[in-house]
Amino acid sequence: MHKATFEQSYKMLNNKQKEAVDTIDGPVMVVAGPGTGKTEVLALRIANILIKTDIGPHGVLCLTFTNSGVFAMRERLKKYIGEASGEVQVSTFHSFAQKIVEKHYALLDMESMPILIDEQDSVLLFDEILHKNEWEYLRPRNNPSQYFHDLKSLISLLKRESITAESFGKMIDEEIKIIENDPESISSRGESKGQLKKEVEKKIESLLRSKEAVTFYAIYEKTKREQGYMDYDDVLAYALNIINISDDVKSEIQENSQYVLIDEHQDSSGIQNQFLKTIWSEVERPNIFVVGDDRQLIYGFGGASVTFFEEFKSSFGKAHLITLVDNYRSTQDILDTADVLLTSTMAEGKLISNTKESSIVELYTCEYERDEVLLAGQLFKSHIDNGVEPSHCALLVPKNRNVRSAVRILKDMGLPVSVGNNSSFFDMNETYILKNILKAINDPYDSVALGELLFIPNSSIAPLEAHAFLKSTNTRNLSVEDFTKYTKDNSVDLFSDSNPIRALGKSLESFMEINKNGDIYTLLQLIGKEFFIDKTGEHDELVRYAEVIRTYLHLALSHIEKHPHTTLGEFIEYLDRLESYNHHIPLATIGVQSGINVMTLHASKGLEFDVVHIAHMNENSLMNGRRRGFILPESIENIVETKDELTAKRELYVAITRAKRHCTVSYAQTSLSGSTLTVARIIGEIGEKNIKQNKVEDSIKIIGGENPLTYIENNSQKEIVGMKELADIVAKEYMDKNVSVTLLNNFFECPWKWYFNSFLQLPTPKTESLTLGSVVHISIEKILKDKIKVTDKVLGEIVENALDKEIVKDKSLRQRINKNAKKILTNWARNYYPHIHSSYMTERSVSYHDKNFPHLKMYGKIDLTENYDGGITVTDFKTGSSKTKGMIEKRDEEGRLSTLMRQLAMYSYLLTGQNVTQSKLLFLEVDHKDKNAVYSGKVTQEEIDLLVRDISDYDKALSSGGWTTRTCNFKPYGGEQSECEYCKKSEIYKNK
Repeated sequence: MHKATFEQSYKMLNNKQKEAVDTIDGPVMVVAGPGTGKTEVLALRIANILIKTDIGPHGVLCLTFTNSGVFAMRERLKKYIGEASGEVQVSTFHSFAQKIVEKHYALLDMESMPILIDEQDSVLLFDEILHKNEWEYLRPRNNPSQYFHDLKSLISLLKRESITAESFGKMIDEEIKIIENDPESISSRGESKGQLKKEVEKKIESLLRSKEAVTFYAIYEKTKREQGYMDYDDVLAYALNIINISDDVKSEIQENSQYVLIDEHQDSSGIQNQFLKTIWSEVERPNIFVVGDDRQLIYGFGGASVTFFEEFKSSFGKAHLITLVDNYRSTQDILDTADVLLTSTMAEGKLISNTKESSIVELYTCEYERDEVLLAGQLFKSHIDNGVEPSHCALLVPKNRNVRSAVRILKDMGLPVSVGNNSSFFDMNETYILKNILKAINDPYDSVALGELLFIPNSSIAPLEAHAFLKSTNTRNLSVEDFTKYTKDNSVDLFSDSNPIRALGKSLESFMEINKNGDIYTLLQLIGKEFFIDKTGEHDELVRYAEVIRTYLHLALSHIEKHPHTTLGEFIEYLDRLESYNHHIPLATIGVQSGINVMTLHASKGLEFDVVHIAHMNENSLMNGRRRGFILPESIENIVETKDELTAKRELYVAITRAKRHCTVSYAQTSLSGSTLTVARIIGEIGEKNIKQNKVEDSIKIIGGENPLTYIENNSQKEIVGMKELADIVAKEYMDKNVSVTLLNNFFECPWKWYFNSFLQLPTPKTESLTLGSVVHISIEKILKDKIKVTDKVLGEIVENALDKEIVKDKSLRQRINKNAKKILTNWARNYYPHIHSSYMTERSVSYHDKNFPHLKMYGKIDLTENYDGGITVTDFKTGSSKTKGMIEKRDEEGRLSTLMRQLAMYSYLLTGQNVTQSKLLFLEVDHKDKNAVYSGKVTQEEIDLLVRDISDYDKALSSGGWTTRTCNFKPYGGEQSECEYCKKSEIYKNK
């Protein structure tokens, strides 16, 4: 015991802190605002217990919520009690519960200790269940992982509340019954009088959809038990069950933990509070000490509730209540802003700063979201120039995707950035490159992977050379052999090593030989050395390469340890599955990266920085939680913390109080997709007395005034290599490509999408949705061409043949597509096929030469053309969801047609001279009674003129070379992808 150090630190405490340290008996509750020294109080209190009682260090239990909290507490304790700190039980709730399960699992009738499933295995288990079972809703073919996070959250919620799959199903049934019997659910007017209201019908349908999650939950629990796993939520549930079963275990815990301290108690979930009550509620005035702050409860989604925190006042007898308000972190200006934003319902008095420094919180308005990060970067630069360490600066943002984009922007500004766990393995370009190398080694005919390898920066292949190679090769059947046999300009250089494409092919062949030994770990090391480590001389690049390879090696070792006979193909599939679920794997960083901290508002909890900038504080970003995929019964909905104004205030409160000296906030007026944004209402309500308002002009001045180069990323300012030569080559060759609607749609979305997909025809992966669409189109063409009478048996044969034609070999994939295709085709055969005019053409190929573009050939293939006496009707068959008339006819910011209307206009244009009286889009998967099942209209001359304008703009951009600088119109549609993959790929044409 370092008693002198303890006494010295104790003297520095204020009166309330001393009271918390000295009151060691009975239940004690401390409401501690941010920066009030609660960690110091906890550590000194433990030391005081050891000084004033005969309890040994092992008799003290301190429970925290994070591993970092455990580490911080041990470091503090070491300062006061020396080596004895290792004997104090400092643990997270889950680690403590896991030890109980490890010791007493036999009480649960388990033959062996269940293995705690890690995040990777959890993803694979969910994936296995989704793939091996039939699902109507849970596995949408266009995004099979769509409900993954919702399912995980729902199952976690149900388990925390001890709700079984059976009970959950009954709750849904009871909810439906209540809704159906509610007089308010019945329409009292109009044609639907006496029937369920439309909105009520939709709610019931949503609840029925949620019942599929009940089935998943039951299968998940069964599969997990069979495989000997337990998940994170099982740990506390099992421990609680053991305590309920055995009084001996309960008594043992009571004897071993006579003094209990709990940090961040406001974040305790229902099951964690039940855990405490089950053990200690029968003990008269147990020595339990909790510290927390109702304003900092930001883990409501994890089951925490301020009610649990408030209940402690009487849960174990009347608790001694202490409030800490003296703040040793922030300026009074920062604290006043935080207090105006959110007042504690439990603390007595406002936070009082112990520093005399003053710096009012400022709010900046920016034009765009990206400008907010540029602004933050410039503010950080200013502080760093004035002596603030970069590691003492923090940029806080609402979501993980904001973190990743902000890190990239700050790095492009030349600022040091501390990545920490924020850098994701699957976000690294090198991860993608190495995986494509592995795919090419595993399958030398993987045309998608091989096509991508031609455009990697470390292949030594000049972009124009890759261009020339692809123009001379059948890209649909690309193979490693095509690489090894390639000669430039048909010259005989078969034995020359100067041809980088052939050299790449030879390298892949050599690795294919090494792979025959089945040693994935060694293979990764050798690939990493040849393709990455040996190709760079720059330190930063070398570190980045090494980190990616190191992460690959860690993953390989971990996976092979569990599955010793894993093949390369299985390892690649394992990586693909993790990536498909957007699973975050932190990059295995080398050394400590010191720099500006970038993190989410949630992740900043418990930390402090001299300078804090809080970005993206518009209403949508701050208030919108992630939309849940399932409607829940009202009985469960009531226990789910929703993203309301109070939870948003708590998030912002935590973020503001991380700042010690300077705090700035920003929001943008316009989103990435071009929509208008507004500042979060809760910020607007703070008032100018506590937050200084700055205009757009102020932000522009800080970012760089009127200098437009300030707004351009560093890599966009790099000298372009061969771009003029590329533009010249394309200008000579683009006329060889037929102008189709797909080509135009690609071009106007992104000129680089046109270049890689339409011009070079670089192979792309075929998704389940595209494969289904192809199978349906092939089947309909067969039926129409041969005028087949459709029966279930005939339809089955047609679909099977179409699947063979599409080369669908995966058994589960084939079964899903077969089932969905037959369902779609049955709907079409019953409701549309009988009404087709007797005079028709199917899959009609049409070409057209316009005298205004004599050098171009227009081409298209029309699914169905019907010849009526009054004219022609053209129909295009669509799988997938339907689109409303408004969406189809809507024009973009440039006044251009939507992709679907451009398609219909193209058909009328191709059939110039023929009377197209009607153009249809038939959405095959929609009920034929749905008003959006068929879009029908007549293409106007105005729409054809707009199409011709598109062709003219396309022609001018390609002939002049202007396409290389044309603006990309890629729009993010939610999720994690916020940048255009084709623009990113085009960076191969720029210097490093």
